[in-house]
Amino acid sequence: MMCFMELFTDTISHVRDFVAQKSGKRFWNGDNELLWPGGGGRNIVLKEDLGLELGNPRMESVSCLLWTHDLTSIEDGRITLIGPDFTESPGQSLPFGKVVLAGVEGFTEDNAYDMHKDMDFLRYSIDLKGFMMRSVSQYMREWCRISAEAIGQGFSVRILGSALMNLFYEMPSVKKVEVIYLTSSPSDVIRLREITSPAERIIAAMNKMADEFDYDCASCDYQDVCNEADGLRGMREKLMKKSQEAGIG
Repeated sequence: MMCFMELFTDTISHVRDFVAQKSGKRFWNGDNELLWPGGGGRNIVLKEDLGLELGNPRMESVSCLLWTHDLTSIEDGRITLIGPDFTESPGQSLPFGKVVLAGVEGFTEDNAYDMHKDMDFLRYSIDLKGFMMRSVSQYMREWCRISAEAIGQGFSVRILGSALMNLFYEMPSVKKVEVIYLTSSPSDVIRLREITSPAERIIAAMNKMADEFDYDCASCDYQDVCNEADGLRGMREKLMKKSQEAGIG
């Protein structure tokens, strides 16, 4: 059984093993004083302005947020890239994988769902000139466009990763952040999705309980997940109590 605060321990470990096995990876420290200009909230990259596409639906894509209270397991401020950088791939459409590892404090059975949702929404708050995230219907995917002008001016993985980490640092509950990017091959992204799929099911179970007010374990598709996670059962009991007190469900 896993502790509630460590729902993603096994997945983090498997991500680490995956990264360790990859050759040619590169590392940077995040830039706390990012100088790349903002987009003014109008981050639209039209097809005729396109310099690089990431995670197009015809390509492979995966995006995953994993958090832990074990702060020693997070390489704070580190950006890892497996595959070509953006400036090395002008005019291309690349597969795209992203894993954010966050070292947190204060997550409980009462607030974990909301805290996770707040962190996950940060990816939509990135405001960088020449960078656009397109909405995707599938969970744990990202489809991004970078303008030719931005590529020509040096828009890189380090710039994107730094902007994302700086948003995380603004949250009092987040103490450390690390980002891993993958642009190497569709098969690598597929493998990363397989590795992170257990975390996806945990998050989906949290979403089902919190959004649907559905606490019928016998008919739930995620019964196996809750059976392995004491914290999810505790969360279910807390949410069920709240809904009963509010007359919901």
